[in-house]
Amino acid sequence: MKRTTYLMLLIALISLLAACTKKDNLTGTNFSEIEALTFEDLEAAVGGYSFPADSLLSLNLNRKNLLVGNWEGAKAMSILRFINLEPQDSIQAYTEIENLALDLVIQWSSAIERAPLTLNFYKVNSGWAADPDTLMESDYTLIPQATTQITSTINSADTISVALPFELIRNWQADADSTGLNILIKADESNDGFVELKLSTPNSGSRLSFDYKKAWWDDTSEFAQFSVYANLNAYSFSHPEAEVSPDAWKLSNFSPQRIYVDLQPDFTMFKDQYGEELSAQDLKRVTINKAELVLYIKDELPNFQNTFSYSVAALILKERPEENAIIPTVDLYTPEFISNMTSFMNCNDDSLLVNITPIIQAYISEKTFADGTVVQPHGIVILSNYERKDFGEVEFYHPSSAIIEKQPYIKITYTPPFL
Repeated sequence: MKRTTYLMLLIALISLLAACTKKDNLTGTNFSEIEALTFEDLEAAVGGYSFPADSLLSLNLNRKNLLVGNWEGAKAMSILRFINLEPQDSIQAYTEIENLALDLVIQWSSAIERAPLTLNFYKVNSGWAADPDTLMESDYTLIPQATTQITSTINSADTISVALPFELIRNWQADADSTGLNILIKADESNDGFVELKLSTPNSGSRLSFDYKKAWWDDTSEFAQFSVYANLNAYSFSHPEAEVSPDAWKLSNFSPQRIYVDLQPDFTMFKDQYGEELSAQDLKRVTINKAELVLYIKDELPNFQNTFSYSVAALILKERPEENAIIPTVDLYTPEFISNMTSFMNCNDDSLLVNITPIIQAYISEKTFADGTVVQPHGIVILSNYERKDFGEVEFYHPSSAIIEKQPYIKITYTPPFL
């Protein structure tokens, strides 16, 4: 009897809830018929400039590839470390060694479009150096037989095989470092160019290999193969200092430059579902579905195709910078309310769409920094995620000089508040 009574009460409760629910929305959580609206603010990007990066932190974070080259004053050299080699006295006892080679996977090269690049290889005698710039010339020895040219016939993802002398593996141990063979790669000073090498993993990338025979008493024994991938790989990068460029928007990876965009959105362009301007209170309750800053590319820049793709992020400022001032990295913010914003473009695109969704949301909602400072439209900084990680460079049309069709603008899709 009690069970029947409980069941009847449950059915009555469900019926009551159903009566209060919209029949086309069974969840009963959305009473709004409002659709998202979109507008383009063609005058939001009012100015800005390019300025040099002040931080070296990006060099060791999330590397793309290994860099080697001399390019417009920038220099990069790479170092590889191979461990788990047999002891030197064991290798010297081998009756035969053949096909000693260093295989390198080419990810990108200036030689694809330009003149050949000559690479020189050196045995490092002083041990591993995470920053090859710390090595002195007396710390390494040229391996003449290994000198290799990267030509235009070599394509992305091709593997080149660098022949090494047998003496290198027979005498691989150095007094200062007996646990690994370290090889330095430098571009020859006689020509300009660069190459990007695939980073090594336990089963891909730069590989050292050779064939050998151990059995001196058995002339019929077959060759065995030894193969090992680089255990460590690193590169150093030096570059000329860039200057502040007023009325220009340029991102450079090999001579690092960033962009300050004086972004001043017109908040009166936010309307309700009836086309009426939103009050200051209602504006705070708007949901930004998507916001993008559209920048048009000057693809005639000669270094634009020095890489396949570009990756950028937009950061905000607490204060408006002084005119044409270098903005320190420590003054760039991605507060907790801003999610990871990465935007991509490749060298076939005509524009870059910079994700600024959380930034616009922060502006209209009057979000605050950790110290309570209200986020205000003091402009944004566009930072390349590939600084010192490739030899690419891209410039965008600046509002002070762009034709109508190339003027930067922001595009915002939003949902007005219902109640």
